[in-house]
Amino acid sequence: MKQRSIFFGLYTLFWLLVFIICKILFLLFFYNQSVEYPLTDWFLIFSHGFKLDLSATGYVLLLPVMITALGSFFKGRWFTYFINVYTILIVLIASFVLVIDLELYRHWGFRIDTTPLLYIDQPKEAFASVSILIIFRQIILAILIFSTTIFIYFKYIARQTIHLKPGKWLQLFVFLFLTGFLIIPIRGGLGIAPINTGSAYFHEKAFPNHAALNVFWNLGYSLVNFQPMENPYRYLEKREAEILYDGLFDHEDRTNQVLRQEMPNVIILILESFNSKIIEVLGGREGITPQFNQMTQEGILFKNFYATGDRTDKGLVGILSGYPAQPTYSIIKFPKKTAGLPNVVREIKNLGYTTSFYYGGSIDFANMRSYLVTSGFDKIISKVDFAPSTYNSKWGVHDHILLDRFSQDIFGAETPFFSVLMTLSSHEPFEVPMETVITGEDEESQFLNSCYYTDKSVGDFIRKAQKEEWWDNTLMILIADHGHRLPGNSPVYSLNKFKIPMLWLGGALTKKDTVIAKFGSQHDIPATLLRQMGIHTDYPFSKNLLGTSSKSFAYYSYNNGFGFLSDSLRLVFDNVYKKYLVKEGVRSEMDLKLGKAFQQVLMEDFINR
Repeated sequence: MKQRSIFFGLYTLFWLLVFIICKILFLLFFYNQSVEYPLTDWFLIFSHGFKLDLSATGYVLLLPVMITALGSFFKGRWFTYFINVYTILIVLIASFVLVIDLELYRHWGFRIDTTPLLYIDQPKEAFASVSILIIFRQIILAILIFSTTIFIYFKYIARQTIHLKPGKWLQLFVFLFLTGFLIIPIRGGLGIAPINTGSAYFHEKAFPNHAALNVFWNLGYSLVNFQPMENPYRYLEKREAEILYDGLFDHEDRTNQVLRQEMPNVIILILESFNSKIIEVLGGREGITPQFNQMTQEGILFKNFYATGDRTDKGLVGILSGYPAQPTYSIIKFPKKTAGLPNVVREIKNLGYTTSFYYGGSIDFANMRSYLVTSGFDKIISKVDFAPSTYNSKWGVHDHILLDRFSQDIFGAETPFFSVLMTLSSHEPFEVPMETVITGEDEESQFLNSCYYTDKSVGDFIRKAQKEEWWDNTLMILIADHGHRLPGNSPVYSLNKFKIPMLWLGGALTKKDTVIAKFGSQHDIPATLLRQMGIHTDYPFSKNLLGTSSKSFAYYSYNNGFGFLSDSLRLVFDNVYKKYLVKEGVRSEMDLKLGKAFQQVLMEDFINR
């Protein structure tokens, strides 16, 4: 067993070294770009990318370790043949993936993923822009990389397997344990959020983030999350869908101004899982959110407002990029696509704002890190910035602690500032550091109690903020990240599940105790907010909720379908069953086409990004 342990120790170091050298080759190949960054960024490229290197190494080791466990009682020669052939095959594939990636990055500006598969049926066109000389050069480079790597393997690693002896029961159990243990580096640790592409992102600019990626891991990740090559929701002729979609938006840029100034401080406070069912002023249960109910008298309440999707990652992109949720995909998991989205943070930074993001959980969850980093936030505070003693058992920092930290930071911050906070205590398992107010051991009571706690924490924070000088020049937007099936265990597609609160507060407002009845969704926030700030920019899926003639409608996606609502219309369509689950207020065949047109145009845009 000692010999096998030594071999696998060396084999692990071998693959880690291979992946590190691949990063070095990438930086050297694109020296004209990498030289622009200081050595500290070079160090961060390797340190932030190491998790992905370790994960990729775990995948490579998984089969050999499993085979070793199953063949513990056999001599080493069979294993020598297996591991040599296995290594040669993996190195051969890796060599060609690397050289293809180097050339594709020069043309496309992103690391290799499943995009080349989109052109697999057009090989002639795909190779039309690549000269024979370049192809020959890359093949020679692949052969050199392969030969050098295999030479090192056989000279220093392979010889360790020649004299392996049959093991005992202990060896079997040890290597079975190692097989299971590899799951830890493969998924990036023991936390809730598995490793993803965004785990390597650390820089505001794209190149250092791309350099930090393990290209082989990135290719595997994109294969697992492969997107459709064709729009699965082509219910209408393309031109008809585009005309119907375009008709939903008012292209006259007139708005009802509700801000005293165009450059207020802006705080967007995103409430985990809050929905209309817990908000009394929206027709929900009494006594769950007394602070929110009271604050509606001090601001502008949007009473017909809906989440764009059913997860935090979808809501975040909707709020900051004005991009609606997709039925079976989440664009945040595709960094290449999110990098090209418009973004409120970047727009506002151009005006001279300082920007920050606060979240008590892990920003590696659902690839949020890559999105937040490329958004350009000046400061990102997350779970790792708090003491473990402040964590609940699962997700991270309790809401009142997060808000206290934000209070300390923001009360002395340079103005104007733009800050986004996300709470998390009202997420399962609904553990809150408060004496129980909503009694009951059932899941619904615990959820309601956690919402009460978050409402109280937010209320305390706002009352404190109202005493500060900067409050008079501040707009605060309270909004949920998504709805929840509780209370009442609403179906996955339910209108009530997706209806959420949005409340505008702050001294920067010219109106109080005001209700906006126009229907809207999270992805309407950028157009609405930026127009109030005098910024005229293009968010193609976002409408101005305060526009004088903008249409009143809301769209949301669930898995696998959509909801579409207006002043008179209530529609929920299931893409699997190809039928409407809810169909109210339909006056003509045209009404039934509006949601389909929106969904079709959205997915066409998603695929083509």
